[in-house]
Amino acid sequence: MAAPKKRRIPISIDMTPMVDIAFLLLIFFMSTTQFKKPEEVEVQIPSSHSLFKLPETGMIVITVTAPKVDKESQILMTMENAALDLENGLAAVKPGTRAVHGIPFNTEQIPDVIHGLQIKRLVDRVVLKADREAKYETIESVMETLQKNNLNIVNLVTDLEEERVINTGAAPGGEPATH
Repeated sequence: MAAPKKRRIPISIDMTPMVDIAFLLLIFFMSTTQFKKPEEVEVQIPSSHSLFKLPETGMIVITVTAPKVDKESQILMTMENAALDLENGLAAVKPGTRAVHGIPFNTEQIPDVIHGLQIKRLVDRVVLKADREAKYETIESVMETLQKNNLNIVNLVTDLEEERVINTGAAPGGEPATH
């Protein structure tokens, strides 16, 4: 005679604590994430084949804008967030608003600002971001000023130019490719 089967007791798992933890983690990551600062001026950067990832912190970006009809190119300097820009004299608050805008610099002021930030240990890398329509003389004067003041390591920001591969249907040896 067969032994009688034991009735299984249904197990119920309360998922409420799991959902609470998921939402707490979501709120934590959303509140601690640092978002990239919006660009103050639109700069169309040139393209290149080089690929080098810039660090998130510890750099100052020198931006050279394209000349406009009624004005020359502007030279702006920014760091990774607006609070550091305000604190170190790289930006100012527009009167009557809370908007932060960059302060234009001339080439002679650049080394003093960068050396001050290096003394505070805020900057260890100089990055040059120039518009493709900016005058060569302006970019050259910025680079010469940096070089005269022993700021010789400068990274240039460019767009990555994608290589065009044309499929001719032939293999590298000149024979037709097989599929």
